[in-house]
Amino acid sequence: MAIDTVGVAFRRAREGDARSVTALLTGIYGEWRYFVGDAPGSERNLALRIAHDDPSRSYYCVATSGGSVVGWAELHRSPAWRLEHVAVLTLAVAPPARRQGVGRGLLRACYEWSEAVGVQKISLHVRAGNEAALRLYAAEGFEVEGTERDQIRLGPEGGENGATFEDNVIMGKWLT
Repeated sequence: MAIDTVGVAFRRAREGDARSVTALLTGIYGEWRYFVGDAPGSERNLALRIAHDDPSRSYYCVATSGGSVVGWAELHRSPAWRLEHVAVLTLAVAPPARRQGVGRGLLRACYEWSEAVGVQKISLHVRAGNEAALRLYAAEGFEVEGTERDQIRLGPEGGENGATFEDNVIMGKWLT
């Protein structure tokens, strides 16, 4: 995969990347600001998915810098014929690598895979409070397709201004 950002390489993930990716995701889940779930799946489960998923149905990509994983993206297509033209995206960037083009580079790698396997649309979910991600996706041509109001329960102490729930924003981008 080509290098889009100085010092950062983007490539298809390998089974051996599972430990680094799981550590990256664990850190981001620990921030309680970006992901919806409570924690990532196990390292073993991720390694098995990377090694055995059908490469025409799923894509796993890492961004590396100085030998370390600094970003992660995954796309999955539905097995249903009526939905296989859409791939659902998950994207993560390590805190020190944010706002340096890593997310955009991961998206570009995802576009390449999508076009190679016939995906016509990428869909994603993003928390309404993740303003940086919303700006990136909008700049990349993603459009808001819907909002699930108060979909995400915040921590027991609540969020900003004492809110206890946050909206989930659904976005999509047609590639054709």
